[in-house]
Amino acid sequence: MMKKIYKLFYIVGFINIGFMMSCSEDILDTKPLNGYSDVDVFSDASLLRNYVNGAYGTFRTPFRDENTFTDGLTDNAYNQHGSAEAQVRRYNQGEVTRDNGESVTFSLWYHSYTYIRRANLFFEQIQGSPINENELTTMKGEMHFIRAYNYFQLLSWYGGVPLITDTFELGQDSYSVDRSSIEETVAFIVEELDMAISQLPSKSSVLDGRASMEAAMALKGRTLLYAASPLFNESGDQSKWQAAMEANREVMDLSSVSLVDMDNWGPMFRGENDQEVIFRRQYSQQNNQGYGVNVWLFPNSNGGWATITPTQDLVDSFELVTSGELPEESPSYNPQEPYENRDPRFYETILYNGASFKDGTYDPYLDKQEPDNQDLAGLDSRISPISPHNASRTGYNFLKWSQPSVGEFDGNTGPYIFFRKTEFYLNYAEAQIELGNEEEARNAINEVRRMREMPDINTSGQELMEEYRNETRVEFVLEDHRFFDIRRWMIADEVLDDPAMGVEVFRLSDGSFEYNYDFTTQANRQWVDRQYFLPIPFEEIQRSGGAIEQNPGYQQ
Repeated sequence: MMKKIYKLFYIVGFINIGFMMSCSEDILDTKPLNGYSDVDVFSDASLLRNYVNGAYGTFRTPFRDENTFTDGLTDNAYNQHGSAEAQVRRYNQGEVTRDNGESVTFSLWYHSYTYIRRANLFFEQIQGSPINENELTTMKGEMHFIRAYNYFQLLSWYGGVPLITDTFELGQDSYSVDRSSIEETVAFIVEELDMAISQLPSKSSVLDGRASMEAAMALKGRTLLYAASPLFNESGDQSKWQAAMEANREVMDLSSVSLVDMDNWGPMFRGENDQEVIFRRQYSQQNNQGYGVNVWLFPNSNGGWATITPTQDLVDSFELVTSGELPEESPSYNPQEPYENRDPRFYETILYNGASFKDGTYDPYLDKQEPDNQDLAGLDSRISPISPHNASRTGYNFLKWSQPSVGEFDGNTGPYIFFRKTEFYLNYAEAQIELGNEEEARNAINEVRRMREMPDINTSGQELMEEYRNETRVEFVLEDHRFFDIRRWMIADEVLDDPAMGVEVFRLSDGSFEYNYDFTTQANRQWVDRQYFLPIPFEEIQRSGGAIEQNPGYQQ
C-alpha cells in the first residue's frame, strides 16, 4: 500500500526554474515569483512548465563534485584528497555504519524524496487543470519518469523503500511509514515508466536533456536487469530475467539511436557526437560545469588535481586488440611494453606513461638511478616540481570525460550521459546468458565489440559470463556502472577485498622505461557484506517510529 510523506511543500514565494539540460536553454535559474499561489502555478501552462523544469534538478552528475564518481568505490579507481575522500575510504575500508552512510551516498535519501515530493504534489494539484491536454500529458510523462528515476536510485542503494505517492496534510493522525519490498518497489517503478512511455514524445521531438519515450524505456530496461540480478532476486526467478531480456531488447531495437564506432566513441564523451545517446545532461556556456571535470581528472602538470585515478587492475582489464586476450593470458604481452596493441577504448580512457596529452606527453616516471631527484623526474610524477600533491598515486590518469581543448578552470561544456544504446546490447546479453541462450548473448556482445574494433568472442558457460562482465567494465568506465554491477552480481568479496595497486615507472639511462607492478596505492581495502546495501538514515527510522526496518548488518 502506498504511504504518505512527512514533509510539507510550499510553492508560494518561489519556483525553481530551468534545469532544462539543453544548450542555450539549459540554464539553472531560480526566479522569485512572489504573489503566485499554488492555484496559479498549476493552472498556468508557463508556470507549470517552470515547475516541471525545476524537477530536472534531481539528475545529479559526478561533475558536480570531485569525488562523486562511484568508480572510486570499486576496483576501477583510487580517490585521493578532496572533500569526499573520507567518505570513499569509509566504504572501501568497510566502515559504513547507520550514522555515516549518507556521506557515502551524498545524502541520496533526502535528495530523492525531495524530488519525489515535488512529483507527488504535481500529480495532486493538476487534477482538473485547465491546461491544454497535450501539453499536460507530456508534463505528466516527465514527472512519472522523474519519480521513477528517484525510486530507482533509492532501490539501487538501499533495496526496498517506502513508496510515497501523496503529501501529508496538517493534522493527520500518523506520519509513520514502512518499507515496501524489493518486488513492490520494482513493480511501482515499472508502472511509473509504463505511464511515462505512453505519455512522452520520442527523443527527436524534445529538447536535448528532456525526458523522452526512449529515456523511459531505457530506465525500465536497467531497472528490470537490476531486479533480476542476484542481489535483488534471491530465489533466482527466471521470469525476472525474461522480463529484463524483453525490456532491454526493445531499447536495443530502437531506430532513433545507433551504436557509435571507435572514431566517435571518445568524442561522444566530449559532447561532439550524440548518435547513441538516449538521455544526457548537456552543459552549455551559460550553464557550464564550473570547475568541472577537467580539474578532477587532469594531471598535475596541466593544473588538474588527479582526484580519481585508474588502478592497475582496471588497466589490466583492457584486452589486446590482436587476440582479444587479457594481458595476463596472452603469451605475446610484454609487461615492459605494456601499452602496445590494446583495446582501442584504452587509449580513449586512460592516460599512461608516454601518452600524448594536450601539447605534450603524460610523464609519471621517476629516474631509475636517482628516484628522489626532482629534476630528473617526469612533470606528472609524485615528486614533480608542479603541484606534486596533485600527482596521481597510481601512475595513471583518466582521459575519458575530460576536454583537453578546454583549460582546467574554464568551465567544461561536455555532457554527462545517463543512458546510451550500447548498455542495452550488453544488458540484453546478460539476460540471455542467464536464460541459457548463449548464441544470442554472443551475437549482442560481438556487435558491440565489432564497433570497438575488437575480435569476436566465442566462449560459453562461466567463461562467457566473465567475458561479458569484462566487456561492461571497459565500456562503461566512469559511467556509474561498475559500483552497481559489482553489488548486484554479489562479487564484491572477490574484487573489493584486495589492495588498490598502481604502477611505478622508472626511466633508464638510455631513455627506455622499466615498470614495477608491485606498487601498492591503498593497502587497507576491506569488504564487509552489509555494504551490499547502504543503511537507511537512522533519523528516518526514528521519525517513522521504528516502522522502517533497517538493512541487515546495521544497528536499528
